[in-house]
Amino acid sequence: MGDNEKEKKATRKSISLKLKMEVIRRLDSGERQTLISASLNLPTSTIRTIMKNKEKILSSATATTSSSATKITRSRNNIIEEMEKRLSIWIDDEIDRNMPLSQSIIMEKARRIFYYIQAETIDKSETFVASRRWFNRFKHRNNLHNIKITGEAASGDTKAAAEFPAILKKKIIEEGNYPPELVFNVDETGLFWKRMPKRTFLSREEKRAPGFKAAKDRLTLLLGGNASGDFKLKPLLIYHSKNPRAMKGISKSTLLVIWESNKKSWITAKIFQDWFTEHFCPSVKRYCKIKKLEQKALLLIDNAPSHPTNLSDLTTCIPVEVVFLPPNTTALIQPMDQGVISNFKAYYLRRTFKQMFEKTDGEENQSIREFWKNYNIVDAVENIGLSWNEVTERSLKGVWKNIWPDLSKSDDVGHSVDVDEIVEEIVKLTKQTGFEGVNVEDVVEIIQEAAASLSNDELKELTEQEENKNVD
Repeated sequence: MGDNEKEKKATRKSISLKLKMEVIRRLDSGERQTLISASLNLPTSTIRTIMKNKEKILSSATATTSSSATKITRSRNNIIEEMEKRLSIWIDDEIDRNMPLSQSIIMEKARRIFYYIQAETIDKSETFVASRRWFNRFKHRNNLHNIKITGEAASGDTKAAAEFPAILKKKIIEEGNYPPELVFNVDETGLFWKRMPKRTFLSREEKRAPGFKAAKDRLTLLLGGNASGDFKLKPLLIYHSKNPRAMKGISKSTLLVIWESNKKSWITAKIFQDWFTEHFCPSVKRYCKIKKLEQKALLLIDNAPSHPTNLSDLTTCIPVEVVFLPPNTTALIQPMDQGVISNFKAYYLRRTFKQMFEKTDGEENQSIREFWKNYNIVDAVENIGLSWNEVTERSLKGVWKNIWPDLSKSDDVGHSVDVDEIVEEIVKLTKQTGFEGVNVEDVVEIIQEAAASLSNDELKELTEQEENKNVD
């Protein structure tokens, strides 16, 4: 081989770090190897070699490039990585809410998250192809092979849900010697505390009457209790305002809820940890003392980003073993999701309509609009506390059947309240109040209402919470 030929071959083999990074970026975005090969004039074998040595190349880029070049490299590659983190959180949330998922829905969400993140970066040149190739890689990297993507409602990880009860009984409850009184579960739920059925004129008017809001004020509640059903935890309420005007002159310590605030009305890792150390543990300790039980507890929770992983390691007034449910099983086995939360919401809606009927049909003779305008967060807090008190011991015990089957074999096990009867009563109250056309489906929609799909802003904040939790 002549010298000129050797030089030519050497030139062909010399590929700059920048070009390698470009290949990796385009592969990660889901672009086909053949298209990359054609556009960059590189053999497909070279493309495969670059992908095989991806980690080494990325390490080399971090170590050898200038600070400005590193910033660009990270910007280009981390957009996809960040997008996938947020997409995973979104998928988990959709599955937990039993929302339908399909490959096309996930791919479209990936595109939207990608361009949302890119809009916040300096470099706007990167593109993302949410191809089937990318989707299959994403599924493999995130272990999503168990989710249903056929377009049917996601049912969660049925295999993990079927296996966990035996693990819970043998490895946790029996080894820890926990009676039902000392086994607890809590879960968050969103509540639109001024929600009206869509067919009411209030809901219709809010769309065209400036300044009139009948349904937009949302708060978050943390509800829970023990497996014996005889101890309900005081609800934790997270509102968007620390000191709303309606609360002026009212001591929060006298409320039927534990009051916390967050600008998004979310439960954060800090709020949850504070609740755990300052409210959950002391209240369980008091309960154990009254019942003459060993002062300890088992707390079952899902693996939401707002649930710190170090709870069992914290110094508390009693020892608490915290066990996280398997991912994507909330809708299948988490006790509070098996009827308690829906019962509570039915009670809340019934209580609100009863008050509306009394105010509009009684001596005060208010109009519906006047009642709704005057109905404030203080009224909502009281109704939340009273409605939570209505949830029965039998209902609280009955919802453990999916996760603790042996518990449901006892003669005194309860069952969820027949929500249908409450719904019929609510429909009757709406008609007595003056709302026409409201039917059972309208009321059920409110009771079973899932929170809106996580927005891009929410996904960003939840991802940051998850990363901070992992660092801690």
